[in-house]
Amino acid sequence: MAKPFISKNNPFGEPEANGENFTYTYLMPRYWLTWLFLGLSFLLVILPKYPRFMFGDLTGKMLYGLGSSKKAIVEKNLKLTFSSLSSMERDMICRSFFRNLGHMYINLPLLWWRSDHALQKIINKKGLDLLDKYLKNNESIILLAPHSLALDFGGRALSKYDVLSMYKPFKNKLLNWFIGRSRSKDTDRVMVYPRHKVSIKNIIRKMKKPSVFYLLADEDISVEDSVFTNFFDTKKTALKSISKISKITKSKVLPCICTYDIKAHKYTFEVFPELKNFPSDNIENDCVKINSILEKQIDIDVAQYMWTLRIYKNRPDGSDIYKI
Repeated sequence: MAKPFISKNNPFGEPEANGENFTYTYLMPRYWLTWLFLGLSFLLVILPKYPRFMFGDLTGKMLYGLGSSKKAIVEKNLKLTFSSLSSMERDMICRSFFRNLGHMYINLPLLWWRSDHALQKIINKKGLDLLDKYLKNNESIILLAPHSLALDFGGRALSKYDVLSMYKPFKNKLLNWFIGRSRSKDTDRVMVYPRHKVSIKNIIRKMKKPSVFYLLADEDISVEDSVFTNFFDTKKTALKSISKISKITKSKVLPCICTYDIKAHKYTFEVFPELKNFPSDNIENDCVKINSILEKQIDIDVAQYMWTLRIYKNRPDGSDIYKI
């Protein structure tokens, strides 16, 4: 079972040895291609801004033209989400999305190789004073983040805070360790847990100490832990667990999002005011509010939402829209 990534400076009393660490098995031949890939990723980091921009655009065009499986998911998601738009309008969003996706792939190695100090220079931060206010009042915070393409830079924007988060483990263990290490740099104050129920219990215990839980709030995980509510032109599951965790930990719940300005090569991470009357005594109403907030976050830049996700894995009628 995957372990959490624990930064050296984490404030939760967890030794680094209890987390994922480097092992010499990563030097075995089966990982040599992965090491080659990581070496090539470093070359992207040292490229000047203009060539990186060109590579981002080129990668986006290739993904749009050749990525048939990803493109099929994007088209199905957009058609269900924005059925009121014309096919031409949805295709424009699709093309913009793949351009953004191309730039995301080219820029991700920045997170792997550059220091926190260097990365903070390309991230504009708004609304962090809201976090400071609640933490000073000894209250924990749940930050509701959508799967924007720049979400990992959003996590980086929080590096000065005591942060709890979750990750989906990669099948390639070396890649999992290398990327997880970039999310828990020595200068950070963070624990990043693998995604499963045991992790949620551990996070709830850790939140007794004022901290920030950076939570992706839009995944379609299970019908049992969800409620179907309105979402743009269709219905989508919303997680009950967000309301439950907020109630158990007595945390403030604030939306946030990270977006990318391609021309300026700058990221913007913004935190918005807390959700009022949340959690309420009605979990269905709380789920309606979650999807309503998600709509507003996506509307900031529709083409920067991660439309390759299977966000409609569960449907009210039990169908599978992704089945080929």
